[in-house]
Amino acid sequence: MERELVAKDSHESFHSTRSQPELPMTNPTPNQVITDLHTAALQAAGLPVYDIETFLNNQASPEANLPTQKKQRTNQASSSAPEQIGSPKTTHNVPALHHLCQKRGLVAEYEIDGDQVVGFGGTVTVGGVTIMSDQRWQNKKDAKEALAELAVPVVKEMGAIQKNEAVPLTPKEKPESERNWVGMLLEYHNANDPMHSAPRSIYTEYALGLYFGCTCTIPSINDGTSAPLVFGSATDPFRNKKAARNNAAKAAVQYLISLGELNPDGSCKAKKKVKLGAGPTVKVEAKGIEVKKDASYANRVNDLAPLLSLTCPTYRFTVTSAAAPNMFSGAAYFTGDALHLLSLQGAIGEVRNVYGKKNAKEECARGVWEVLKGVARERGVEFEEADV
Repeated sequence: MERELVAKDSHESFHSTRSQPELPMTNPTPNQVITDLHTAALQAAGLPVYDIETFLNNQASPEANLPTQKKQRTNQASSSAPEQIGSPKTTHNVPALHHLCQKRGLVAEYEIDGDQVVGFGGTVTVGGVTIMSDQRWQNKKDAKEALAELAVPVVKEMGAIQKNEAVPLTPKEKPESERNWVGMLLEYHNANDPMHSAPRSIYTEYALGLYFGCTCTIPSINDGTSAPLVFGSATDPFRNKKAARNNAAKAAVQYLISLGELNPDGSCKAKKKVKLGAGPTVKVEAKGIEVKKDASYANRVNDLAPLLSLTCPTYRFTVTSAAAPNMFSGAAYFTGDALHLLSLQGAIGEVRNVYGKKNAKEECARGVWEVLKGVARERGVEFEEADV
């Protein structure tokens, strides 16, 4: 059904413009009314409205269906000139400086500092000459490249150094948190107990939410009681288990340093060599062992222990009180194969509040001597004091 309408102000009559027979007028359906209202609302909002035939014909070119304003914005963005981000960069100065240093037997050492807020800067040192700049860069790579650029002309003026004039490279000490304290503690155990006859460090780990804590105990080290000392903390948080364990081992190593068991840098002390066989204070006779009367107990112990196939004991002493720095307390400890004997396990010859470290050691050795005599008698060996 097709209808032809005439404009409102047209002078032509209604009947003169009709090309077909008059059809009866029909009222619009409710669906038709709703469709007309929706179409009018979309057009009022400035959105394009197409009939189905026009929409299907334009599918070959999707851009034709886009709003006019969006097309303009797209064309405008694509036609704008690109904007430069940052300044032009180069990366050839660092390898160039390295090549120059190799020719002259030099080494370039960079020190970069700063952060993302204030920027990065630093210095570079070559052959004892330090090159620096007050300028700041966005990242460490740019800072290193700029410092290398400043150092290249300086190095070109330097001649090759002779072998006897070479600048010694001193290794930089790592921060205490990065040192391998667990390895130091393990070296201590290996040096004092190579046969693994005694329990070693025992680590206990704790979960603190997303963090970790750790404690370390060494059964052979105690404070004079049966309970071993605990190093580290179960409540100090660390980001990973490795860092927590390293902190606990650090506390144990520092304690051993304070006892004099390790060097100040944490390394093991060189052991004193003890000659096997009869010493100057103890002699082996057919009737048993003969001991020199006026020999000190410390020397007696050092001479008797090897005869019994035992290692010499280690003496550990601490200052009793800060108010009395000359008063010492401590005991002797055996390691290695000696620990298979119950009488040689733990603290032996313990002394308390003895004036002077030398006197404390002699008193402690007196107790150790009596214990070793008991071990010798169990093996059927008799003792006799004589002027030897």
